[in-house]
Amino acid sequence: MRLNQHHNYAWVILALITCMHVMNIFSGRSLIPLGPLLQSDLNLSHVQIGMFTSMYFAGAFCFSLPMGWLVDKIGVYWTMPLGQLIVGVFIFSISLAESFFLICILLFLAGIGHAAINPATGKVVMAWFPIKRRATAMGLKQTGVPIGGAMAAIFLPAAALAWGWRNALIISGLVSLVSVALSLILYRRPAHVKQENYPAPLPPCRLSEIIWNRDIMLLSFLMIGFLMLQSSLETYLVFYCRDVLNFTLITAGIMLSMVQIGAVFGRLVWGPVSDILLRAQRKHVLIIIGGISSLMCMVFALLTFHIPLWIIGGLVLIFGACAIGWNAIYLVLVVELAGRGNEGRAIGISLSIAFIGHLIGPPIFGYCVDYFESYTVSWLIFGFMMIVVTSLITFIREPLK
Repeated sequence: MRLNQHHNYAWVILALITCMHVMNIFSGRSLIPLGPLLQSDLNLSHVQIGMFTSMYFAGAFCFSLPMGWLVDKIGVYWTMPLGQLIVGVFIFSISLAESFFLICILLFLAGIGHAAINPATGKVVMAWFPIKRRATAMGLKQTGVPIGGAMAAIFLPAAALAWGWRNALIISGLVSLVSVALSLILYRRPAHVKQENYPAPLPPCRLSEIIWNRDIMLLSFLMIGFLMLQSSLETYLVFYCRDVLNFTLITAGIMLSMVQIGAVFGRLVWGPVSDILLRAQRKHVLIIIGGISSLMCMVFALLTFHIPLWIIGGLVLIFGACAIGWNAIYLVLVVELAGRGNEGRAIGISLSIAFIGHLIGPPIFGYCVDYFESYTVSWLIFGFMMIVVTSLITFIREPLK
């Protein structure tokens, strides 16, 4: 009976942490669909727009390791709502900001809260799900990220056009604050974890073991390239659709929501592909995803406004399924390479490296657009980068299953 109750509530927990990701991304990435309005109102360049994404993830980059340590030290129950609270408060505060510099500071502070979400929810998956369902559960959990992005892309531009972008950000911040209450009310520890041993004491040498783990470090640095493409696609798709494909802001927002819907599909599909078809092999899935992503970069370098909307929509879905749909496979591979007991710190250390992609990707992409006055060069550069990064994944040694 207790096993059945554990199994049933595991899906409640999975729904909860998925919801946490939805609300976190809806708030934390809300400036992306509002980018054209902020660009016009504050007279910003493409590089400055890219800096919004970079500053948010700069906060996550600087605090991924401390937050990962905090997750392992005090547990998920307090760190997950703490992260949501930090995001909500500072996104709400951006609605009052009057300058580019102040927005960047507030985004950096909001990113500190984002740093707690992946280590906390990743640890939840490892605690509640066995290895044969872990990638599938992680994939389902990670669908919250593109779902939140899709909801923001659909709702926030319309809200901003109706009430102004500042009021849209107030709504966005409140959404994250609501998630704090949901987390505190619904989260429970798994029954097999003894109360007196939770959280587990931290082994003194485990941190160095993670840092000196060749495969974790190689994977983490390669994911910089994956995140450079992901963050650039999310940041500039609306601008690309407006400037190259001559879409309206609403239509461009729909395309951004479609790329996130594609990401939902990818995160749902890649997990079972890894768990079932490839028998818990992870790196081969990342190689497939990277190859398709590089191909889509080349395709987007050649698109014109003469191409039918339905074809562009289909390409956007495929691009999203690969360029944004890979995260769950990466997170599962990290925790499997690290071993049980190190989940939070392993994810925190790895993300602190991989988040460099969020820091440098959008400004580099935006700089190329401004310098060459064209998106074509940016897409080609990122496509070539993905070819190189994907080829290096073959050197990662997966643990025996």
